[in-house]
Amino acid sequence: MKRLVFLTGHFPDQKRRNSMLWVTDHLQAMGWHVTFVTVGYSWLSLLRGDRRIAALGKRPRTGTHRISPSLTHMFGYSPVHPVRTGRRLLDRVLAALGPLYTSYWRRRLRGPLSKADLVIVESGPPVALAAMAAQLAPDAVRLYRVSDDIRLLNAPEALLRAERAHHHFNRISTGSAVIAKRFAEHPNVTVDPMGVPHDAVRIDTKDPYNRGGGPIAVCAGSTQLDMGQIRKVAQEAPNWQIHVIGRLKGTPPDLPNVTWHGELPFDQTLAFVQHADIGLAPFQDVPGVEYQITSSNRILLYRFHGLPILVPPRLCACSELRRAGGDREASKGRRETSRRIPTKSRTPAV
Repeated sequence: MKRLVFLTGHFPDQKRRNSMLWVTDHLQAMGWHVTFVTVGYSWLSLLRGDRRIAALGKRPRTGTHRISPSLTHMFGYSPVHPVRTGRRLLDRVLAALGPLYTSYWRRRLRGPLSKADLVIVESGPPVALAAMAAQLAPDAVRLYRVSDDIRLLNAPEALLRAERAHHHFNRISTGSAVIAKRFAEHPNVTVDPMGVPHDAVRIDTKDPYNRGGGPIAVCAGSTQLDMGQIRKVAQEAPNWQIHVIGRLKGTPPDLPNVTWHGELPFDQTLAFVQHADIGLAPFQDVPGVEYQITSSNRILLYRFHGLPILVPPRLCACSELRRAGGDREASKGRRETSRRIPTKSRTPAV
């Protein structure tokens, strides 16, 4: 049996399923054993009220647990974890204590890594463990999956340094050509598109909306969400019914035509996308966010179901969008009935 050790910030049973969770499911179906290691949490996460834990709806179990014959889950609160608080003194203290994060996971991962055939390290706090993984799994294939540009996610300098030391990986994989360019010095960089299994999206779902009035717009995800853009759309199109899915950093504004759903399971999210008229992708318009045009699962779901998509104007002309132009042809005919935005409605510029 082949063995994968997957270092990630996600949980195997979380509501929102990112693309790598589908990958681990597929490897198990192929006969692999997956050790799913959730890292990047410390007692500071509990003190600060980590919204990722809140989105689970329960307190995750610490320790090592066998979920099935092909899946083992490891989770624990390390003394510290890589994070930027915005408080200069506290950030200096956390940086100085950084080795405690590595040593905590070194003790727990020595056994699984020594038996691994493949180690996948996802971007974010897991990348700080890359050097350790190379030491403990020298014969395994070590892959860095860059799901996000961590520079846009307020990553501390320790994570940025660890990412620059990419010689610990045999291969770097990303869903975006924009991100791939950042690792031009590495000899083995591949662009591997994101996605979900066809069987998971080619199903009929029940319409979750209470219809009446204007078009229905959905924002199926909150990564790099620009709340100001949501407010702008809501105010400029008061007849639209807007639904936002995903965990938020704070209390959302009270807008009469916006419903905030929080984190939802994939099948429920799919229903909201499948029966919507418009897909919203109000990303923060900052340099580097272009990678989301081809890496965001919400964009891929919108395309698959034939939704018109609203993004910040600059992203409409970015090279990532032009490169993904073939997706539009591939998506034609996937939905027999494609609702259109009424011509009398005013489409706001997002």
